[in-house]
Amino acid sequence: MKEKNEYLSNSSFYDESIYSIKTNLKYNKEYKNYKIIGMTSSKPNEKNTKALYDIAKSFASDGLKVVLLDFDLRMPKLDNLLKLDKNIGLTDFFYDNNNINEILIKDKNQENLSILLSGQKPNNPTEILDSSKVKNIIKDLSEKFDYIFINVPPVDLLADGAIVSTYCDGIILSFKYNDTKKEELDKAVENLKKVNANIIGMIMTHAKIDKNIYKGYFNK
Repeated sequence: MKEKNEYLSNSSFYDESIYSIKTNLKYNKEYKNYKIIGMTSSKPNEKNTKALYDIAKSFASDGLKVVLLDFDLRMPKLDNLLKLDKNIGLTDFFYDNNNINEILIKDKNQENLSILLSGQKPNNPTEILDSSKVKNIIKDLSEKFDYIFINVPPVDLLADGAIVSTYCDGIILSFKYNDTKKEELDKAVENLKKVNANIIGMIMTHAKIDKNIYKGYFNK
């Protein structure tokens, strides 16, 4: 009787992709000293928030202290992803001078992971993101956490994403399978390069993987 191959029996291609990204960031000699990692896209609605959340969870599962910041103030998505009733976060700190520790929340699904939501939608998101207050938040958090992951706004026509990208040691640019156009991706890269953002990689979301490509390997 032929022995069943269980190479992927306890994992998925998505899980393995997240783990591979974590491994590259932690151990690649070029990136291993980066502790502030941002993820952005060429336009809104490219579905990269969940990928960033899962990367942050993966780091925290190693016992590292991790914080995930949602700096997309125009179209926040992290509160919906986590199914939270209230979006209290960065803008509340900015306007009300709240203690940052009071608005950080503990993730319910992963120990060692803290979350800073975007807060209520402001009238002046670019001004907030370009403020010394936000820069100081990142500086203070970098002294308390091993890794900071930032949900960076899209780097399209608005300046928000370009500004936040300059706070990061490295930027991951995501694009959506069968949706993002080459010219949109090229423009995003150009906008990041204009502010000397450090692009360390790209991620394709919603890719369709054909498991048959591994058939011969698994049957050996």
